[in-house]
Amino acid sequence: MARLLVLGSGGREHALVWSLAGEAAGHLLFCAPGNAGTAELAANLAVDLQDHEAVMALVREQRIDLTIVGPEGPLAAGIVDRFQAENLPIFGPRRDAARLESSKLFARELMAGAGIPQPAYVACHSRAAAREAARAQGLPVVLKADGLAAGKGVFVCATEAELEAALDRFFIGQDFGPAGLALSVEECLVGPEMSVFAVCAGEQFAILGTAQDYKRAFEGDRGPNTGGMGSIAPAPLATPELLQQVSRQIFKPVLAALAGRGVPYSGFLYAGLMIVDGAPYVIEFNVRLGDPETQAVLPLLADPLSAVITAALEQKLPPVLALKPAAAACVVLAAEGYPGPYTTGLPIGGLDQLDEEITLFHAGTTRRDGRLVSSGGRVLSLVATADDHAEAAAIIYRNMARIDMPGSRFRSDIGRPQVAAAAEAN
Repeated sequence: MARLLVLGSGGREHALVWSLAGEAAGHLLFCAPGNAGTAELAANLAVDLQDHEAVMALVREQRIDLTIVGPEGPLAAGIVDRFQAENLPIFGPRRDAARLESSKLFARELMAGAGIPQPAYVACHSRAAAREAARAQGLPVVLKADGLAAGKGVFVCATEAELEAALDRFFIGQDFGPAGLALSVEECLVGPEMSVFAVCAGEQFAILGTAQDYKRAFEGDRGPNTGGMGSIAPAPLATPELLQQVSRQIFKPVLAALAGRGVPYSGFLYAGLMIVDGAPYVIEFNVRLGDPETQAVLPLLADPLSAVITAALEQKLPPVLALKPAAAACVVLAAEGYPGPYTTGLPIGGLDQLDEEITLFHAGTTRRDGRLVSSGGRVLSLVATADDHAEAAAIIYRNMARIDMPGSRFRSDIGRPQVAAAAEAN
């Protein structure tokens, strides 16, 4: 029985643990630090993920056979490099390869050299340079923090007032710290978005799944960007022909470019795409699975996740992974105020009233004095699978009213506008 450790504490990590727990082979599962949901399937281990020595000590103490990294922070900080130096098995990219996400400007420069389709951009290291680049590009423009900003360091500026307000946040308020003191000022492309997830081993890769996520806080894609308020899988636009194009024009050249720099990539790789006139453009790369996309993608994976990861580590990936012929939807229950200031410690009830069709993934939850309470902005993810996205979403919305959490909110349009738009396009 393999002893597997998942690093992280969000909905993505609960989905990873859930997927591993459902495998016929059976595993002894651990999650560090985990949440109240992972505790039902695995042994939660308290540790600071920034302290790599402490994490490795935990791995040795628990005799872990394989560590799977969930969030981007430890990857960007080089946890895989430390593990490999000590011959401890781990799945994820090394620090230099993780720059695909930890530095937007590194990713843009790499893609430019590899001929990967992307929006026009200018690298800027001051407010004045960013303002000049934005005006030269012409509004609207997109401003992106170079470094990690938890999915919130992106601003679409359609007016001079919006441009100045965003620049204030980057350079005056320094809302994103050092991560926002260098910017990618980008052409504002227009089109539907799609996320494609792959498992990679050097220049080998296999598509794990596709999804469409909902970043804006409110219905109709209004309000500020968040870490994600919901998702559907597979993406309505993900035809076999488009995925072949994505594989040929995006995954293959980016992996080759990294290998050519002596930085072979191993781990999950997520391409956030915009489809413009039928052609895919890379909006961003993430060097891990997305959240909340993972919660919708993994229930559709027919192959055992641990076998897929093992195949990648052994560089024996099959060209195609088996996926279930179904559709999934995920709706996030968030604390009032998210992605701005919000209250934690709110009691959560009614989960025992949910239908069997609901798969519940915890994100910002913990137990305090035996009671389940919130501990983050995104608190729960409700997931359902069905024949189509609309049916899966309907199952979720029938159950949302049964959850009792003061001040909670969720988007009520997950799986609806995109499905309608796709139907009109066909």
